Amino acid sequence: MENQGKFDRVISCEMIEAVGHERLGEFFWAVEQVLKYDGVLVMEAITTPEARYETYLRSTDFINTIIFPGSLCPSLHALIDASYKWSTLSLEHIDNIGLHYAETLAEWRRRFNAKEDVVRKMGFDDVFLRVWNYYLCYCEAGFRSQTENCLILVFSRPGNKALVPLCESRAVTQMDSLTKEKVDSWLE
Repeated sequence: MENQGKFDRVISCEMIEAVGHERLGEFFWAVEQVLKYDGVLVMEAITTPEARYETYLRSTDFINTIIFPGSLCPSLHALIDASYKWSTLSLEHIDNIGLHYAETLAEWRRRFNAKEDVVRKMGFDDVFLRVWNYYLCYCEAGFRSQTENCLILVFSRPGNKALVPLCESRAVTQMDSLTKEKVDSWLE
């Protein structure tokens, strides 16, 4: 394999939902193949709570039929089970940022609607505006009610010393606020 053991980090950001339940194990196997021995997988995953997962596997909804056809938000247990069965990667850390993500979605919706004129100039019609607003509201409601979660998961091989800095310190740096000029330049 060309990339075997080449990477010290693999980042998966809201991608696992496209893999499907049947292929979760293959995902973890593939990641393990490309990770160095002390490599780390960091995953942001939209997940379905355990209590709903078996029913969810057999159901359809707005997201997996209209927005992301065929998608599936795995449960935490499904992810961990797949990692343990198909790789030597273990879950080392977890954060649930779902309630924060609900706030992010509300802000995205506010900003989107504040720029409706720009969106229309880009060629989008009333149908798109309604569907996009519904999508943002639907997701926001899912995270607020905790019928969906947004998890940050860290996987690695047991005994990985590269994880020590993650355990000892946490620092969040606030980026400078965007200026109106910068935002307007992106929207032109």
